Amino acid sequence: STPLYSSAASDVYKRQVERGFDIGTTKSCVTPVFLKGDVLEAMVLVKDLREKYGVFCSIVVYPVIPKGLILLRLIPTATHNIDDINETLDSFLAIRDKLENGYYKKISERITI
Repeated sequence: STPLYSSAASDVYKRQVERGFDIGTTKSCVTPVFLKGDVLEAMVLVKDLREKYGVFCSIVVYPVIPKGLILLRLIPTATHNIDDINETLDSFLAIRDKLENGYYKKISERITI
């Protein structure tokens, strides 16, 4: 069957894979991005993504997905242009580096629930 999504979604899908992101398999405009981290890291990461980089996406964490994974859900639309896509992808590279370098872990250790 033919996927039903915009060219923006197709661009995001292709470029995420080219940059080494695990996006699973999708046939919709919702583009998943899987990262390794815990629930608190995910909370800090998504706040940073929104406040520093201006990118809004939803997160899915344990118990919906296995412990140790973070799922970011992107929904590109036909109104997103190539500049929007590039800005989003650059932001994802930055937050992935921060996650892998322990930046979000250090901040999340100060959070009490």
